[in-house]
Amino acid sequence: MSTDSDKKALRKSLYINRAVQGQLIVKSVIQWFFYLCAILLTVVIWTVIQNPSKSAIGLVFEAFTFFSPAIVASILILPLFVWDMLKESNRIAGPIHRLQQEMKKLQNGEAVNNLEFRDGDYWLELAEDFNALAATVAKLRSQNNAKEDLESALV
Repeated sequence: MSTDSDKKALRKSLYINRAVQGQLIVKSVIQWFFYLCAILLTVVIWTVIQNPSKSAIGLVFEAFTFFSPAIVASILILPLFVWDMLKESNRIAGPIHRLQQEMKKLQNGEAVNNLEFRDGDYWLELAEDFNALAATVAKLRSQNNAKEDLESALV
């Protein structure tokens, strides 16, 4: 059984859903890599077009030498992109993770907590819908228990 501090600690974690967040990060890094390759290819082609009299290999070396600071800067900023993707994807994955936890409790007949997502999270209306559903289920269970109690008292 988890405590409120466990739940808060979990929600402070940026990486909570490996399937969703991991895939988004992998795709972001792949896109970054292809973007960098496209930029480098464009720079090399532009350098060759601007200097048709020089050898292609010399021009490629010249282009990479001239633009190496930009390449290094792009590599250095990659962790920032990954961190930002984790942070943004947490706003999606976190609420769904919480919803799954509470749905399992509801399914097992346990008492559920009122869902409240953090400011900035997505799916705020989903919490309201779940809370209404949980209240309806609790009411139906209560009515069913009262009916069973009445039937057992009459027997």
